[in-house]
Amino acid sequence: MPSLTLGARLRRWSTTPAAAMVALLLGCYAYFYQAGGWNQNSRFNLVRSTVEDGSLRTDRFAQNTGDDAVRDGHHYCDKAPGASWLCTPTYAAVYYASGAPERPGRRWLAWAAWLSIVIAVSVPTVIAAVFLARLARALGIGERAAIVVALGWGLATMGLPYATLLYGNQIAGALLLIAFTLLVEIRRGAVATPGRMLAVGALIGFAGATEYPAALIGFPIAVYGLWAARLRPCVWAVLGGAVPLAALAWYHAAAFGSPGTFPYQFSVWKEPHTGWFMGVGKPHGFALREILIGEFRGLLYTTPWLALAVPGAVALVRSRANRAEVAVCAWAVLMFLWLNSSIPPWHGGWGAGPRYLVPMLPFAAMLAGGVLVWITPPVTGAGRRLARVVAAVALAGLLAYSAANMFAATAVKPEIDTRYKRPYAQFVWRNFYDGKLAVSTQTIDMRGNPPNGPRQAWNLGMKAGLDGHAALLPLVGWLLACTAWLLWALGLMPLSLRRARHRAP
Repeated sequence: MPSLTLGARLRRWSTTPAAAMVALLLGCYAYFYQAGGWNQNSRFNLVRSTVEDGSLRTDRFAQNTGDDAVRDGHHYCDKAPGASWLCTPTYAAVYYASGAPERPGRRWLAWAAWLSIVIAVSVPTVIAAVFLARLARALGIGERAAIVVALGWGLATMGLPYATLLYGNQIAGALLLIAFTLLVEIRRGAVATPGRMLAVGALIGFAGATEYPAALIGFPIAVYGLWAARLRPCVWAVLGGAVPLAALAWYHAAAFGSPGTFPYQFSVWKEPHTGWFMGVGKPHGFALREILIGEFRGLLYTTPWLALAVPGAVALVRSRANRAEVAVCAWAVLMFLWLNSSIPPWHGGWGAGPRYLVPMLPFAAMLAGGVLVWITPPVTGAGRRLARVVAAVALAGLLAYSAANMFAATAVKPEIDTRYKRPYAQFVWRNFYDGKLAVSTQTIDMRGNPPNGPRQAWNLGMKAGLDGHAALLPLVGWLLACTAWLLWALGLMPLSLRRARHRAP
């Protein structure tokens, strides 16, 4: 049988639910540009110094941020470098294609930063959503329910706003989820080829180079891989992981004096120096309560559907074949709750929620999606059917409420000032109802956030000349079109349309 051409493969792929989900999520993420912030600016300073100056020192851009590491009188990015590394090729391409401007203008810089963030953060998130659906199917959740799990993470958790921001948290979670899925598929029968195992190692290693606490999840995934794929194939994984980790060691040595010296050692902020390992220390009950249910930074306050991770884990673990996978996901959730409740700046500064938890969110979404094991199978008896309908409606309501909070925060400003103790009521929804969108006044090359300055953030609707709620209309149209595409790919369209689909040549 002759192999399909590239065009034929693309046409075939376009009929799959994965293609529709990719279009939906990427269109949503790429629609927003959040402008600057200390965390983002620190990472982008490293991008610019690498491309424009050929140096790891960010002295020329030090005035752009308060998040800095200072060593021997020179400034460096005080974050793990992985997010900056992912941005660098895109920014370099744009920079040199524009003639290597000596002093890039702010409008040019905003577009360059937007494209760099889309490629470095949004694209890995979209790919990870496809893998999350694959993971859900591997754990016994049907194809349609698996799409719900993936979209739940991508649209109804902090995965949405942080897919539009230059932070390392979201990238690390996405890479770890992809690596874990590849290993789970090996345990389910996929061949542990050298290519797959190299990818697993590289993904885990790069996650650690992007967000240091990713090691808290990377280690149990590595142990799981050793058990699922056996020793010999794991040699390839070790080789794959050695590349990003060697690059990280070189970066530490070049910037901070030795391979084992972290930028926190020279950070102007001393809080990250605490803890026993990767920031984990003695947990505090108050912080744990606040990051879970508090109105200021409560995960379950804004995205309550994630509370289903407990019953979902119970549903999944009833199958003996899922117990190891559920254990890894539960470990990821519990360790990051421990981490976040033990570090002094537990609130994470300006944010749309407890941002330190972002790397574990795809694993929490997988556990929460486990309730679909109980909801989706066909049942007999009127009482059971009614109970299933009620449960499905309740889940849909929780997802819709969570997605609305995340969408509003993304549209207004996900880096919310800590002076708002009820951030969604006092800031997010108040601005959203008034049509005040993309309100950030801080550029990617500006330290301050002047309260009365011009808006520096934007969305693509605003760039098309629309304002207020009207600026979201193109995105709404895109989401509706992609939803119809997804329903068509899942076979959930009306009967007449399905017949027309089969008659089409």
